Amino acid sequence: MADSMTCTATADQANRRLGQHLLAVVREQDARIPAERRAPRTVAEMRARLAAAGATHGEVPA
Repeated sequence: MADSMTCTATADQANRRLGQHLLAVVREQDARIPAERRAPRTVAEMRARLAAAGATHGEVPA
């Protein structure tokens, strides 16, 4: 019969490896999205995008 501590450690290691793999896959897929098609993720990115859009239309950013 397996020791419960061994099973927990093995499960934790497997979960950690799965998490690392999924993170790598998500980052790889995210990197394939062109910058102009990527949604802003932070307020700073949103403001920068709005400022750039306003500058192209002759508006002065606030």
